[in-house]
Amino acid sequence: MVSKLLALEAYPNLKDLDFRLLRAVELRMRLYRWVPLEEIAKFARVDVETASFRLGKLDNWSLVRRRSDIGYIGYQLTIHGYDTLAIRALSKKGVIEAISTAQIGVGKDADVYIGITPSGERIAVKFNRIGGRTASRKAGYHSNVFRDKHHTSWLYVSRLIARREYDALVLLSPIASVPKPIAWNRHVIVMEFIDGRELAELRDTDLSMDEARKVLDKVLEEYLKVVRFGIVHSDLSEFNVVLLRDGGIMIIDWAQYLPTADPESYELLKRDVTVILNAFRRRWGVRVPFEEVWPEFESAWKESRGERGGD
Repeated sequence: MVSKLLALEAYPNLKDLDFRLLRAVELRMRLYRWVPLEEIAKFARVDVETASFRLGKLDNWSLVRRRSDIGYIGYQLTIHGYDTLAIRALSKKGVIEAISTAQIGVGKDADVYIGITPSGERIAVKFNRIGGRTASRKAGYHSNVFRDKHHTSWLYVSRLIARREYDALVLLSPIASVPKPIAWNRHVIVMEFIDGRELAELRDTDLSMDEARKVLDKVLEEYLKVVRFGIVHSDLSEFNVVLLRDGGIMIIDWAQYLPTADPESYELLKRDVTVILNAFRRRWGVRVPFEEVWPEFESAWKESRGERGGD
C-alpha cells in the first residue's frame, strides 16, 4: 500500500515534455511490457537523447522504471507516474486545485486524500492501487473485473476498478446514502468529502447499545434501498460504513458491487447482512437475529429481479 503521494513531490518539477513522455509510456504499455526508448521518443516528438535524459529524471522521481537487460532500453510507468497523469488531467479539467499530502483513509486497495477545488471546497480524492506483492489476493477481491480478461497491467486493472466504483456511485447517489461522485480519471475517483468516521475507527465505548442499534437500523435501511434498486455491495462491513457528524450514516467502497441479476449476488448479500449484524453484536452488544432481518432483504433481492411471491 502506498503511504506517500510521491507524485505531489515531483509535480512542480515537471515540464510539458515530461507529461508527453509519461503519456507515451502509458499508451505503449498496451503493446510492450517494457516500452522501447525509441518508441517513447517518437511519440513524444523529441530526439532519443533528450527523451533519455528526461526519462532519467522521471526514473529518479519514481514515476517510471528503467530496464536495460532485455536487449534494449525499456521503461514502465509506475503507480506514481499514473498518479501524476491522473492529477494532471483532473487539474486541467478544473476539478482539483490542490491535494493534501496527508492520507484521510487507507483501504486494502486504495488511498484517500483531501483535495481542494478551484472554488475552495474540500473533496475526497481516492487513488485505487491494485498490484504488487499482494496482487493475487487483491485480484480475488475483484474477481468480477477479472472475469474473461487477461490484463497484464495492474495499472489498467486499477483503472477498471475505479471506473466501476464511479459508475456505482452515479447510480446509487440519487437513491441512497453513498458518496456523491464528482469526477473520474484513470485509477482516481473524486467524490464529496465525508465528514465522519468509519465504524471500524470507533472505540467500543463511543456508542451505547441504544445508539448503536439506531445506527444499525440506519445501515440496514439504506442498504435495503440499494438492494431493492438491484445492487449488492458484496463487501459490507464496519470498515465500509461511515458514521457522519450529523448522526447519519454513509456506505462507502462500492468497487466490488454486483447487480442482483448475477447469480452470485444472493449468497454475497447473505454474507453482507451476516457480517454487519455480527459486527454490531461483537462491538456494541446489539443482538439482531439474522432471521429477523433476512426476509425483507430476500424479498427486496427477488423484487429487483422481477420475481414475485417468492417464485
